[in-house]
Amino acid sequence: MNKKNIVIEDQKQLRLWVRMLASSTRVVQILNKRMKEYTPLTLAKFDVLVAIDRSPGSVITMSELSRMLLVSNANTTGMVGRLMKDGFVEKWALPTDRRVYSVAITSEGRKVLKHAIQIHKGWVDELLGSIAEDKLDDLIELFSGLKKNLSQIEA
Repeated sequence: MNKKNIVIEDQKQLRLWVRMLASSTRVVQILNKRMKEYTPLTLAKFDVLVAIDRSPGSVITMSELSRMLLVSNANTTGMVGRLMKDGFVEKWALPTDRRVYSVAITSEGRKVLKHAIQIHKGWVDELLGSIAEDKLDDLIELFSGLKKNLSQIEA
């Protein structure tokens, strides 16, 4: 059987996509491995705690948390349940609408998050340290523009 590769005239966007995805996946794998090794968190739990911490008053509804993390409500419910089991967050129904739940970080969760943020920054600096300092602003601007464009496409 003679197999031929499909040739696409202009492959630059595809090549960029493959490299972005591979790089992003590898960075996430490394960060998750290190997070589990040096903290009681996975990278996903860390992301949830950071999102809660960044919300006004460090309190957020479950729906807002799902939107912020770009994940389903079911995924958020499971993750918050695991964080509650760990003692890192608390959840309660709003008195005005018992169907709406809010989430906040506990004092133990805040302590764990503070430590995790400090070491996470060092890991990110290490993993992205091969990017020349003078290229960082351009890359930030590039990906900010891409994010904005993707938001407009999906609107």
